[in-house]
Amino acid sequence: MSTLRDLQLVDLTLFKKFASFAAEYDIKYFALGGTLLGAIRHKGFIPWDDDMDIGIPREDYEKFLDLWEEKHPNFELHTFMNDSKHYRYFARIEDPAVKILRNDSTVEEISSAWIDVFPLDGMPNNRIIRDIHKEYILYRRAMYRLSCFSLGFNHDKKNRPFVEKFFIKIGKTLPVEKILNTKKELVKLDKALKRFPYSKSNYLVNAMGAYKFREMFNKQYYGIGKVYQFEDTFIWGPDDYDTICKQLYGDYMTPPKETERNHHSSEVVG
Repeated sequence: MSTLRDLQLVDLTLFKKFASFAAEYDIKYFALGGTLLGAIRHKGFIPWDDDMDIGIPREDYEKFLDLWEEKHPNFELHTFMNDSKHYRYFARIEDPAVKILRNDSTVEEISSAWIDVFPLDGMPNNRIIRDIHKEYILYRRAMYRLSCFSLGFNHDKKNRPFVEKFFIKIGKTLPVEKILNTKKELVKLDKALKRFPYSKSNYLVNAMGAYKFREMFNKQYYGIGKVYQFEDTFIWGPDDYDTICKQLYGDYMTPPKETERNHHSSEVVG
């Protein structure tokens, strides 16, 4: 196996296993980010994309993690709670038979083929409290990132806001990884993200996604969800994909130029 399309098909197989499990146990989910965009614009993967992003409302996300531990379905699930080597906050469904080299971070990383599963969390209904909570989550996220600064993150990404550049400068000049404990920072972040129940909130956010609070929306845009074609199967996505894709990508139906595409620098090595 050596082509991007081969990797996409591995991801698709993983997704089908997840979707079957979600349907069996009534777990709501939504396509996120590039996976949603791919479903809308390409009826499948964005041609240059190498992974899938799925979001699950927090209550169902916790249910999903518990059911996986109980039912042991035919896919691997890794979280920072069940795998000491998993330093990301969100969960990953993995195929250990396919190994991927990622070289877009400070340290090269070899991992199994995967799809990412993010919790969708509630945000305060009051605007002032929502703004305060947003800043606190960003702070907790930054402290977690500093605790594992050299692992798995692209520090040279262009067009970062000033605050991110500031924290990256700290990470490069100070021995923060020796001071901060990643597991403890993840627990603090977890507590912050769960503070406002999804079911009682008018707003939701995928705070751990690449777009951070650009992925905060009124829940009415997600609604109960709609089914969209994705390759040779179907995937659940938000009701109002247009509003969501415009907020994330602008003119989302026009593919970017080759030089503007967000490649993940992945290579199949085994």
